[in-house]
Amino acid sequence: MSLVWIALFVACNEPLSLDNHPQRSSDTDHPSEWKDDDTGDTGSEAFESDHCPLDANFPEPTWPTGLPENHGMDPEILAEAAAIAGDNKSNCMVVVRHGTVVGEWYWQDTSPNSQVKNWSVAKAVSSAVVGVAIDRGDIESVDQSAADYILEWQGTEHANIRIKDLISMSSGLRFDMIADNVTMPLATDMTELALTAPVDNPPGALWEYNNHSVQAIEAVLRGATGMAPDDYADEYLFEPIGMDVDWKRDEVGQPAMYMNAKASCRDNARLAYLFMQNGCWNGERVLSESWIDESTSSSTSMNRGYGYWWWLNGETPLLDSVTFEDKGRMLHEFAPHDAYCGVGLGNQFVEVIPSLDLIVVRLGTAPHDDLSAWGDIATLYEDITTDGDQVLHNQILAKVLDAVVE
Repeated sequence: MSLVWIALFVACNEPLSLDNHPQRSSDTDHPSEWKDDDTGDTGSEAFESDHCPLDANFPEPTWPTGLPENHGMDPEILAEAAAIAGDNKSNCMVVVRHGTVVGEWYWQDTSPNSQVKNWSVAKAVSSAVVGVAIDRGDIESVDQSAADYILEWQGTEHANIRIKDLISMSSGLRFDMIADNVTMPLATDMTELALTAPVDNPPGALWEYNNHSVQAIEAVLRGATGMAPDDYADEYLFEPIGMDVDWKRDEVGQPAMYMNAKASCRDNARLAYLFMQNGCWNGERVLSESWIDESTSSSTSMNRGYGYWWWLNGETPLLDSVTFEDKGRMLHEFAPHDAYCGVGLGNQFVEVIPSLDLIVVRLGTAPHDDLSAWGDIATLYEDITTDGDQVLHNQILAKVLDAVVE
């Protein structure tokens, strides 16, 4: 059994084709243009009517930096948090307070410009892309049937799956550990694999952390916008906030919506800061405040600690991402209840805490990526299967919060 688990996660590290960034042809010709359902206004007019304040710092063109003590943080305790990260196979860690980088550290030949695997943190990125598509009018609402954009689902039992069911991890698509984590990353066409997964449960009836549900949104976005989702994100999300992303693609040119939207620690913090600023960026609106609120609120009663591919603090029940069992606690019992985060394999996290005006990003090596770990298979197996406990994540975050003095 242990060898099956190890093989399962090793497969997630197999390279996917990025050559020439091929784009799969679209099923529809749907130009991306923001439209207001009530007025018919185009995107620029709709944005202008939604005021964005100009009283915040923004990393334009780069993040401003400052001393922790000048932003209400104890530098010695912050250094202790970094030491915990450095002792535990981290690539980078960045702390942003009041729009200013007050601490950053790099290990394992990583630099401020290094694009690092962020594994399932990419799910939170995908959530933001869905929000952009809804805000722009390319997708009507999360309550639509996904089959409105996935032609092969029309007239089948899949037609009962709403977009909301996909982004809440309650689609009812069959979950299988091997198919989800081995077959999917190695598939020539990941989206086809997701779309052909049978429906095992009524949509909305069961919460399961399921990569098929996430990858199916690739077909929804492509059908709705006429663009590859990562190209769409480049134009309407990443470029407006200065974020450089190299998203893994399969051999037919589709991004792996569930993993590895590779970006630097600093650029992961940009996405977090967009959410911190309620969708505004340097006076311009990139995401609606309503989407920020909705995607970072409980999406199902089964797992109230989960939004639209974001993990939420302050809510119970909270289900484990590996076992799907109730943890019997909230995500961070020591943290403000308004904290939320994107989480990836290896205790990676992008944490947003609006009440403290604080962002913490820590990216690191996934257990199976560390070649030295293969000398102790039992420990490697344990590290992988207990990753959902987020022990290191909580240790680092707790120490960072200890550093907040005002």
